[in-house]
Amino acid sequence: MNREEAQFILGAYRPNGEDARDAQFREALDLVRLDPELARWFTTEQALDRAIAARLSQVPPPPNLRAQLLLARKTVAPIHWWRQPRWLAAAAAVVLLAAFVPRFLRPTAEAGFAAFRTEMTSAAFSLPGHLGVTGLGGGDVKTWLAAQRGAPDFVLPPALAAKGIAGCKVLEWRGRKVTMLCFKPSGKHVDLFVMDAADLPTPSLSATPAYTVAGDVTTAEWQSDGKIYLLAGKVPRGELQALL
Repeated sequence: MNREEAQFILGAYRPNGEDARDAQFREALDLVRLDPELARWFTTEQALDRAIAARLSQVPPPPNLRAQLLLARKTVAPIHWWRQPRWLAAAAAVVLLAAFVPRFLRPTAEAGFAAFRTEMTSAAFSLPGHLGVTGLGGGDVKTWLAAQRGAPDFVLPPALAAKGIAGCKVLEWRGRKVTMLCFKPSGKHVDLFVMDAADLPTPSLSATPAYTVAGDVTTAEWQSDGKIYLLAGKVPRGELQALL
């Protein structure tokens, strides 16, 4: 089994681990343990699956669905299967799709940037092998990022730049490259994610940072010169603002 075959198989692997006993999944998982690049892909893929599952679990069924189904029932003489029009089954499928698909697609489209924020903060605070490289100077960081097909043309706010880059990494999000820069201001841990604006449909981000607090994680996001920036840290909002 090669890397591409393993990725194809693991694309269907459930994040709850129930598939680990399956022989085909086990073979692909064995390859994950031997292939660092595949391991990075699989970890990101599992984080994405968990984020999507969490999002879908928040979508309630229509409150009157049961009543509508009961009202739609009729008592009729049974029709033998060979006489039953197939178009009725097809029509029923279309009705169900029309009812439920928009409920899933709307939140997904509207939450594109929110999903990016969730998955990147997960990468910042839970992924093993947090950094791809450490100890580089400013020019060396950009050279390394260019070699990794990251975004070396980022522009840092002066207060953040003054803290110095502790390390960096290039991630992949839905087939797009994301540059992660790690900072350790006053012993704290914050990460800056940089992505081409053309790769991520977003709400109207501006050059002025917008702040979001979720649990113990504070994020700031802004857009400048064709780049989207997301700064995340387990710090109070005031400390994050001081870096910008």
